[in-house]
Amino acid sequence: MAGLVINKQKSSFIVEKNGETYVTKPSGNLIKSRQTIYVGDYVEIDTENNLISELLPRRNFLVRPPIANVDIVLIVMSMVQPDFSLFLVEKFLSYANFAEIKPLVIITKQDKLDTDDLLKEVQDSLDKLHVKNYVVNNKSGEGLDAVRKYLHGKVVALMGQSGVGKSSFINALTDYDREVGKFSISINRGRHVTKEVIMLPFNAGYLVDTPGFSSFELPLTKGDLAENFPGFKKYIGTCKFNNCLHLSEIGCTVKADVEAGLISEESYNNYVMISDELKLYSEDYK
Repeated sequence: MAGLVINKQKSSFIVEKNGETYVTKPSGNLIKSRQTIYVGDYVEIDTENNLISELLPRRNFLVRPPIANVDIVLIVMSMVQPDFSLFLVEKFLSYANFAEIKPLVIITKQDKLDTDDLLKEVQDSLDKLHVKNYVVNNKSGEGLDAVRKYLHGKVVALMGQSGVGKSSFINALTDYDREVGKFSISINRGRHVTKEVIMLPFNAGYLVDTPGFSSFELPLTKGDLAENFPGFKKYIGTCKFNNCLHLSEIGCTVKADVEAGLISEESYNNYVMISDELKLYSEDYK
């Protein structure tokens, strides 16, 4: 049975195998092969010498933060402090689509709203994107049972801005006690608390806690985004030009559907802004 890399500490890798935990290092042959080991990788280990002898093939891989073999990308978003951002959600969803990993959106801090109007608006936006989402209350536990049921047996990578309540969500969902950061109203950002990528055993699967961030750069090209932005997959091959980026090209079916009201202007404007952040060719990321 293969071992699972659940954490990295400096030059060592924490590997779980058959209920036992081993502090390991790559073997000399593995180092010579120049293969890089990441959290979430399945490996063969020499338990007598605590050496990783072989890195097994991956099902998928997230570049930022680096995690292998993920079943669900769980996007934690707060309604306030920081405010909910459809722009950021669509950015995350594009990344999950590119990696071919199922997304899930968790909405926190709805109890800080004066009315439910904004929450309903947010849920309507997510439903139009055909994205599974749950509203949870980290204090009362509302909504958490449904999330536990949905995540059973899965490897789940959590992503979110600093301050959205990611660590609080983990603590409410599980028996763990992750350090919680405080939100700074003056700068509209949360304090980074999680400094590592670590797999936490949960519900016959794993939660992968990741560092929060105040900004998120997609490791995609403009062409990658054109194919993987939420709802855009169905437009592949329908535009006049096969390499259409849905920006200024003639005969773009995406822009035609925006004008027809079939794609919201807010989502399309988000797409344009995200595309402006990206490079045209993948070589620019090397």
